[in-house]
Amino acid sequence: MRLNPYLRLIVATLVLFPRCFGETVIDRVALVIDKKVFTQTEVLDELRITEFLNDQPLDLGPAARRAAAERLVDQDLLRSEMELTGFAPPSAAEADAALRSFRQQRFPSLTSYHAGLEKYGITEEQLKQHLLWQLTVIRFTDYRFRSNLPATNSESADRGDETANSIDEQLDAWLKQARANARITFKQEAFQ
Repeated sequence: MRLNPYLRLIVATLVLFPRCFGETVIDRVALVIDKKVFTQTEVLDELRITEFLNDQPLDLGPAARRAAAERLVDQDLLRSEMELTGFAPPSAAEADAALRSFRQQRFPSLTSYHAGLEKYGITEEQLKQHLLWQLTVIRFTDYRFRSNLPATNSESADRGDETANSIDEQLDAWLKQARANARITFKQEAFQ
């Protein structure tokens, strides 16, 4: 039995192609927001960074992955709103300062800090970007929702708590509405 020369070429290509480019990595789609796709790796990265920041044990189970995906939805909706309003994020220098402050408050040495990053499977750059994102969200929500609050003459601590609660309530209501207006699809196989 003689193989067609074209068939030989196809077989050789299929056999040799993966070896030429090393290991092939396939990432599962976990979430789609309108037309934006988030992979399972992105969900796991969000989960690892959040648990690291909150000093929680690493839990990569289905419920924790789903909670991380829910956070990614909120983050994406906020990013879209920031783009629409032209909101400028804090500077890279502020991100560096936030990272330095976090490291000094939580870790007695650089060795323990790097060990913590390794334990959770995250990089310092990922952590820095997440801290920058947190700072951006805080400033954006203050910018976006504080203007909707009634003016007050009182400077008491209670008034500050009420203001923070009101901003949180407005943010929650806005996110609920934004979620209702978006097409959000969770791929169930990514959360099993």
